This record gives sequence, C-alpha cells and structure tokens, in this order.
Amino acid sequence: MDNSPLEQLIYQEIALLDQQDFDAWQQLLCDDFHYWIPLRHDQPCPLRESSLLYEDRFLTTLRINRLASARNFSQQPRSRSLHIAQRPAISLEADGLSAHCRTPMLYCEARGDSEWHYPVTVEHQLLCLAGQWKIQRKKILLLNPSRAFESLQLII
Repeated sequence: MDNSPLEQLIYQEIALLDQQDFDAWQQLLCDDFHYWIPLRHDQPCPLRESSLLYEDRFLTTLRINRLASARNFSQQPRSRSLHIAQRPAISLEADGLSAHCRTPMLYCEARGDSEWHYPVTVEHQLLCLAGQWKIQRKKILLLNPSRAFESLQLII
C-alpha cells in the first residue's frame, strides 16, 4: 500500500492543530480516541501508574471547549503553536486496516512574550474505518519528561 494517505493525515493533523481548527481536527479522531503523555519513556500502560496526561475523547473535547471559552483567563492572550515535524515512519499492519506512525518533531508553544519548546516523538495508532483513516491513539514521548512544565495548554 502507498503510505502517502497516512502521511497526509499526519500533516493535516499538524496543520489543523497549528490553525486551532479543533472542530476539523476532531473529525480526524476515532470515537474511542485516547491522548497520552507518559511520565517515563518505558511506561507500558497509562492505567496502572501516573502519567503527565491521559485523556479520552470526552476529556479532549472538554479541553477544546475550555480553550475556546472567553472566560478562560489563562488563555489571554491566546496560546499559539507550531509543530516542526520530520517525515513519519509508518508501519502498516497485515490487515491493511491499521497502522502505527512515529513522527519526531519539535513542538513550540507561545503566549504573550513567552515561548516553550518541547522535542517529542509522536506515536499515532491509525485505523481505516469505512475507507477513511482516523486517529485512534496519540502518544507523546517527550525527550525529557522529567523537566518542569511551565506551559502546555494546547494539543501536541
């Protein structure tokens, strides 16, 4: 199979997140979507020990609604993001209906005159549903997960 539709999905996700078009971004997600930032690189499961972040689709939607709220004073001025990504490494499963992607990137977030940079590897689990590729799981491996986080308001 040609991997370009999967690469395009990753690049489309990045563009939508940087544009803060969260409604369009949510259309890329499976109903059982999970977003995870482990506390350690070798952490096997988000359910058995603490993580920096672990959200299902419902919690991610709440986060997006909070970001859009005019009463969200921590977002005044609003944060902006930039994802600088390498080409995704894609492994297609034998069934042709699921794939795993690893994308090294530099995530930058800015608000006011402050700026933060996070080198990460983003792992996506993708599913093909009714002929459409969707994001089922998104795992963020921070280069240094033990560092102090001053800000991480948006979605990596």
